[in-house]
Amino acid sequence: MAKKKWLWVVLGVVVFVVVVGIGAIGTFGYILYRQMDIQTVATESPEEEFTKARARFEGQVPFVELPSSHGSGEVVVHREQMAKEPTTLTALRILAWGPQERKLVRLSLPMWLLRLTGRHGVQLSNRDTPFGADMRLNVTTDEIERHGPGLILDYTTPGGERLLVWAE
Repeated sequence: MAKKKWLWVVLGVVVFVVVVGIGAIGTFGYILYRQMDIQTVATESPEEEFTKARARFEGQVPFVELPSSHGSGEVVVHREQMAKEPTTLTALRILAWGPQERKLVRLSLPMWLLRLTGRHGVQLSNRDTPFGADMRLNVTTDEIERHGPGLILDYTTPGGERLLVWAE
């Protein structure tokens, strides 16, 4: 009889932990979703949006420069642009254009979310996208914060895809 009682207690604790875990994951997912600002717009030409966004960084060299075409050249990270101390940044803004879908995507990632990656470098995983094969960038959130606000990446593929990333 005592064994049966303990079995029910253990089963109750396990069910409680599972329910609380699912609730915590759901809550974290909802908070994460509310923190990211994603806008997708169908348009024929994104040039006006990119020109307006890029104008704020006139004369700036992007912190990260990707090779002009797949397989030729190396990724260049301008670490000489970094300060000794990090700057408090609020968000990483991304503007992306896909000519096949004719969609312009604006994405705002809060810096606290990027800090969760720790000291791991940023990875562009592009196997299924027109940007080409995987590229490993050894750029951490700390390095982006030491770079400070400004242009992080401005890249256009030969196929017309465009990506503009800046920190605020």
